[in-house]
Amino acid sequence: MKSRTTTNLDVLVIIGSLLLTEAMLVLAMQLRQILPLGRILEPGAEIIPAPLFAIVGAIWFVLLIIFSIPQLVRNGRLIDLLWRLVSVVGLSSLTFAGTLYLSFRSVSRLYFVYFVILDLIVLTLFYIIIRILVSQQRQRTQTHSRILVAGTGNTGRRIARAISRQWLTNDAVVGFLNTDKDTAPDLSIDGWPILGTLEDAPSIIKEHTIDEMVIALPLEAHPRVVKLVRQLQSTPVHIRLVPDFLDFAVMRASVDYLEGLPIVGLRVPAISEEARIAKRLFDIVVSFLLLIILAPLMAVIAILIRLDSSGSAIYRTERMGENGQLFRMYKFRTMVQNAEQQWKQIAVRRKDGKLAFKQPDDPRITYIGRWLRRTSLDELPQLVNVLRGDMSLVGPRPELPMIVNEEYEPWQWSRFTVPQGMTGWWQVNRRGFEHQHLCTADDLYYIQNYSLWLDVQILFRTIFVVVNGQGAY
Repeated sequence: MKSRTTTNLDVLVIIGSLLLTEAMLVLAMQLRQILPLGRILEPGAEIIPAPLFAIVGAIWFVLLIIFSIPQLVRNGRLIDLLWRLVSVVGLSSLTFAGTLYLSFRSVSRLYFVYFVILDLIVLTLFYIIIRILVSQQRQRTQTHSRILVAGTGNTGRRIARAISRQWLTNDAVVGFLNTDKDTAPDLSIDGWPILGTLEDAPSIIKEHTIDEMVIALPLEAHPRVVKLVRQLQSTPVHIRLVPDFLDFAVMRASVDYLEGLPIVGLRVPAISEEARIAKRLFDIVVSFLLLIILAPLMAVIAILIRLDSSGSAIYRTERMGENGQLFRMYKFRTMVQNAEQQWKQIAVRRKDGKLAFKQPDDPRITYIGRWLRRTSLDELPQLVNVLRGDMSLVGPRPELPMIVNEEYEPWQWSRFTVPQGMTGWWQVNRRGFEHQHLCTADDLYYIQNYSLWLDVQILFRTIFVVVNGQGAY
């Protein structure tokens, strides 16, 4: 049961593991020189060959992913994590030993032993500390996901109890759905209320702000479940199924496990967990470097905005992100103060008769603001959002909640199944010529064809758009 927080934690585990492992390479060499064991090193033998750092990083990175170490750190038993860590370090060390034997025979074997022992100890402590800190943080934070369980039988109750015991995710069961239309609304099971029947699911999901629904119903409810699943496919609600229904085997599905209970995801994640981690790592590295490189330019822009008009240089606006989560997005201010209050006075109508949220020659835009929009430099503060994990560098643009609530059709909600981005497929193809929510087909193309390479291509095409001044009006 994945969230932006858990993705960031996975990235932290991988980066931290690699940095600590590289540090142990250096510390092991220091111990080899200090401790009175083994033969005396020859001059120059204490220098670690530079390629070793890259080789060790690559080996450990691949095996951390293959053995699902980040997932075990955040959502596994400690004993399972430790056994898996021993496997990772052991297999990595064997690969490392083979590399030393073939290409770096001058490296001391005792140095290798020190490194393996240090790495195992330090990574074990690192993972335990992370689990303790996250456990403490959980006590101070609000719930991550609100979960609705469809089914009041033994399986449904086991699912609810298992979710409530999860130490890291901090998910919460909101209540149950039943198949019995005569169920009294004030009944409860194990302290959780029965909120209604399957037919009430859409309204209950909206009323209680449900993020995920777990279906745990008997086989006779199959037709009603199929109808419900189809009805909810276009919404950002995650649907999971305890696999009692063999007919669902023909559907594309993802399988997860919760305390030994297999759960099938019927809405397959648009981006796999491995691809999501790679995307997040890419976002962190690139956004951090860009913030450092562009800091002088951003400072100059902020000064120009303050000189051009009164008010803050940074504009903060609430946007809808992945899975419909709201967050505060940053931009350089391009309009006069109190521009929102003036919108209805100057708004024009689109062809469908509805008021347009954006328009050419908007009188509220300042002189500097028009230049910033044309060059897309007003978006630079969103690098902070990317670094924080609110957004990605590439993805569908975050939308205004008001537009989503008033304008979106059910099928358009699919654009919120991936991280929202600073730039995207729509921005490099038709930006500025159509309203964002009318270009959902472009966003769906990006989602269906996602790859990190596609992100890189879009970023390069964005540079071309910015240089040619083809930004939004």
